Amino acid sequence: FSLVVEVAPHPHLHVYAPGAEKSGYRVIALKIDPNPQIQALPARYPASEIYYFKPLKERVPVFRKPFQLVQELLLDGAPASQQAMRGKEELILTGALQYQACDDTMCYNPVSVPLSWKLTLSKFILERPTVTR
Repeated sequence: FSLVVEVAPHPHLHVYAPGAEKSGYRVIALKIDPNPQIQALPARYPASEIYYFKPLKERVPVFRKPFQLVQELLLDGAPASQQAMRGKEELILTGALQYQACDDTMCYNPVSVPLSWKLTLSKFILERPTVTR
C-alpha cells in the first residue's frame, strides 16, 4: 500500500529534492518509524527543478510547486507477523515529514513534523485462503 503526502510550498519558498544533500541541504523525506510488520520501500519523488542560488553560485534540485511524495509500504506476510496481527483491528504507524525550506535570501532551520496513520487491518488480507478440492 502507499502513503501519499501532498506538499504545497508557500510562494517564494522551496524545499530540497534528492541530490541536494550533496550540497549539505536536508532533502524532504517521509521517515517511517521501525515496525516489525511493515517494510518501507524507497520513496518516489516527482521530477524536480534546478534552483540557482546566486549569492553562493550554487545549483541545487528543489520543489517549488505543489507535489506528491509517495511512500510504498509492504505488510509483512511472514507467519510470525500474521500471528502478531491476528485479532487486531488496526495498526498504528508513526513517522515524520522532514524538510528544510528556503527562500531567495535565507534557509530556515530543518524541521521534522511528527505524523501518524491508523490502518484498518480488515482492509488487508492477513491469511492465505484455504483451498478445498
